[in-house]
Amino acid sequence: MKKIVIIMIALVALNSFPASNYVEVNATTKTHKVVQRAKTRKKINKKLVRKRLIVYGKRKGMTFDSKLTIKTSSWFPPTNIKYYKNNRELISAGKGDIRYLLNSFSDCEPSDITFNVKLKGRYLYILYA
Repeated sequence: MKKIVIIMIALVALNSFPASNYVEVNATTKTHKVVQRAKTRKKINKKLVRKRLIVYGKRKGMTFDSKLTIKTSSWFPPTNIKYYKNNRELISAGKGDIRYLLNSFSDCEPSDITFNVKLKGRYLYILYA
C-alpha cells in the first residue's frame, strides 16, 4: 500500500511541471525519462535597442548627434551584447550606461552633452562629445 501511495505522489509531482519546458523521452518500454529543453535565446533587435536608447537620452536632456562615431568621439567601455537574453535587458543596461554618463559629467548640464548610440558587432557603445 505504501508503494502505491508513493508512486501516486510521484506521478502527481511529475505531472504538475509545465509541459512547455519538458520533453518526455521513452528510455525503455517500461520507464519514461523527463528531459528539460534548452531555453532558446531571442535574437537582439539592434535597431529597436538603438531607437529606445536614443529616445531615453533625449528625454534626459542630452543632444543627439548621428555624426558621432567610435573613431571621432569618446565612450566608456562598451557593453557586451552576448550577456543579455533579450531586448528589454539590453535596453535596461544601455539606460544604466546613459545614467552613468550623466553622473560622470554632473558638473555639466545634460544639454551640453552630445551623444549617439552605436551597436557594432557584439558591443553597445554610448558615444559622447
